[in-house]
Amino acid sequence: MAVNSSDEENIAGRLERLPYSAFHTKFALMLASGEWAESLMLLGNGAILTLVAAFYGLTGDLSAYAVPAFFFAGEFIGSILFGRIADTRGRRAVFLTNQLVFGIGMIIAGFMNSWQLISTFVLIGGIGVGGEFPLVDSYGTEMFVRKKRGAWLALIYTIAVTAAPLIVYITSITKGIGPLGGLVGHEVGYYSFRIPLWFMGIAGILVWLIRFRLKESPRWLATHGKMDQAKKMMDDIEAEVKRETGLKELPPVTDKIEAPVKISNYKDIFAPDVRNTTIMMGIFMFFQSGIFYGFVTFAPGLVSVSYPASDPLGAAAVIFSGFLVGSIFNIFIIDKIERKWGIILFALLGGVFGTFFAVIHGLDEAIIFGFITAFMLWNFSNFLHQYNAEIFPTRVRTTAAGFVYSISRISTTILVLFIATFIGPKNAPGIFAFVWVLVAIVIVVLVIMGPKSTQRFVEEIAV
Repeated sequence: MAVNSSDEENIAGRLERLPYSAFHTKFALMLASGEWAESLMLLGNGAILTLVAAFYGLTGDLSAYAVPAFFFAGEFIGSILFGRIADTRGRRAVFLTNQLVFGIGMIIAGFMNSWQLISTFVLIGGIGVGGEFPLVDSYGTEMFVRKKRGAWLALIYTIAVTAAPLIVYITSITKGIGPLGGLVGHEVGYYSFRIPLWFMGIAGILVWLIRFRLKESPRWLATHGKMDQAKKMMDDIEAEVKRETGLKELPPVTDKIEAPVKISNYKDIFAPDVRNTTIMMGIFMFFQSGIFYGFVTFAPGLVSVSYPASDPLGAAAVIFSGFLVGSIFNIFIIDKIERKWGIILFALLGGVFGTFFAVIHGLDEAIIFGFITAFMLWNFSNFLHQYNAEIFPTRVRTTAAGFVYSISRISTTILVLFIATFIGPKNAPGIFAFVWVLVAIVIVVLVIMGPKSTQRFVEEIAV
């Protein structure tokens, strides 16, 4: 059935009636490519840190945060900057900039000859991809149909998380390449961390080139009063879907969805209809980051201390493969469980199995429980990312999602420093005791303040 005049401006309804086609797959892959490039550093910073610290003989607190703190600080800046640009200039505009900044930053970092300069350019790379998570979450939420948007986003993160075992594996095989440096007995090669950094940078440049084919979000166009462009974009998308599916006519537009036109200011993330959600997610994001990145950052070091004769990076590669398996599993459940309860469930399970990982004796057992912990934490992460994007209205979606995500980036730095300074980066029981405090806080916040969102129209969730 063709779109009649009364349905032309029902952009959300037209998106929701689209049948699955190659358009959705290509769109998901273009989003996933950037998440994959970012995840190389996001999930591999602990492995990179291990090599940088060893080569430059860093000890004490520096050995625990020299690289991650700079990267997360960069992401803090980037998530605020690019999150806002995506709401004022459009989703596509950011995608044609951010991965280029990331790629150049990482490539230059690989050529630097001091840990300070390496970390400085890692920070610049972090700025580039700081908006990647909130923007991909928001863009995917706006384009995929409500009944399957969680599964599509989980698929994107399933692809992205393949970066984790890969980058840890790469660092394990580059460890001895080049002239050796570092303290006696802990030497690593000159190129040990440089090759992984260059690999990340090249990946970012390639993603930047691929994403020139992305379309603008019709929902964003409509919300910002660009109705003629939104209708033209929907006409193009519908023509592409019909071509790919062989349909002469698309299903009728059955959902009458109101999408008010309202161009936002930054302060609107604290407007009456958004304020409680922003405050709730700000508190949640501050504390949840320690749950996930406390494990990601310190797992390789914990293995190396508990089992000095082992290959910690090789063990971390196996442990981090739990992220991939967990994300595949999540595709099949994310749209069947209310998001807030899914977050709570997997935070609890991550805490339980993380505790086993911390106190267990035996390398094989540590790898098994580390793998299961990673499995649970990635389910936690997938639920979280979808939830963060869909509970904000379209007019401020990336601004608000970027703002609260920036809180998680700076809190990651703070919490990693706190763990390194007051608990100890090698104190596994202490780290996971602290994680349980964080788990308790995020559960209370979600139970009291978190709205329901699964399978609801994004235009309705934020009302």
